Amino acid sequence: MARRLALSVGFNGSPDQNRALIEKIKIAEEVGVEAVFTAETWGRDQFSLLTQIALATEKIKFGTGIAPVFGRSPAVLAMTAATLDELSGGRMIIGLGTSGARVIEHWHGEKFSKPIQRTKEYVDIINLIMTGEKVFYDGEVFKLERGFKLLFEPVRKHIPIYVASISPTSMARVGEAADGWMPIYWPKSKFRDGKTIVSEGSIAAGRPADAVECVASLTTVINPDIEKAKIQAAGPISWYVTNMGDFYHRMLSRNGFDEQVQAMRAAGAEHRPPPFGTNPEIMAAMGDEMLNETAIYGDVETVAAGIEERRQLGVDLPIIGMPQGDNRTLEHVLGTLVS
Repeated sequence: MARRLALSVGFNGSPDQNRALIEKIKIAEEVGVEAVFTAETWGRDQFSLLTQIALATEKIKFGTGIAPVFGRSPAVLAMTAATLDELSGGRMIIGLGTSGARVIEHWHGEKFSKPIQRTKEYVDIINLIMTGEKVFYDGEVFKLERGFKLLFEPVRKHIPIYVASISPTSMARVGEAADGWMPIYWPKSKFRDGKTIVSEGSIAAGRPADAVECVASLTTVINPDIEKAKIQAAGPISWYVTNMGDFYHRMLSRNGFDEQVQAMRAAGAEHRPPPFGTNPEIMAAMGDEMLNETAIYGDVETVAAGIEERRQLGVDLPIIGMPQGDNRTLEHVLGTLVS
């Protein structure tokens, strides 16, 4: 039986790019990859690509990784998800997150207000809509008073909802109603601690302690040249700590890396890294311990072992980026990672 693994395929590309990507997703489906997740910012939308995936595949699950809880109402997202679930015979997953104030306020034109409460209500409303019953909801953010209901019978009465979260308050709220917790850049030695926070939220809401799966995005670089792989692996975390607001560096500080984070931010202020990249000053400030806690790099066997280690440490469904290479290489790599 294949080990559980999911892929992040990034953003919706051009028609030619998507045709090539669909072929890779078909390979992933054949070797036993469980799911693929798409993303969006302010370019092409992600649901068009999900529709293509639904039509081109038969078994693999697919979902948003993530869709912001701003910019679309929960009803619009529920309608879209229910339609894709119907189209695919019940393979849709809803991945949600708050995004950030900059894109929400200056692209979507909405106030970035009460993101944690909004996410909780968003999950509640989607779950209510998927029952097929009339929806009434009296929340702080959303008030639905007229009893509208979905105008077709959904394939499933419940579509799994995963929520991206890295702060203790929001993680506890994930436990109240969601099906999956989606951390990113989370230190491997802290996955059990994170799951405990989520479980406490589940228990407080009257749910089983194990109601929520850990569906973690992992930074992986498959490259037998260790020094090059190390630099590639350090890029995303370097950029997010030094240039992507406060959420990520605060999470890492809470999880035992405050000294490294402060040194990285000081180095980044003086030596700005390239977008989603790093530089020697930031890497020196980070150190090997933090990098090895937040990324996996090396040849395919080393990466497979690193993913398995994280499964043992509490990750139920690891998500990695689509491995690079031609289709034959991809089949070998994915086959190794799920075997």
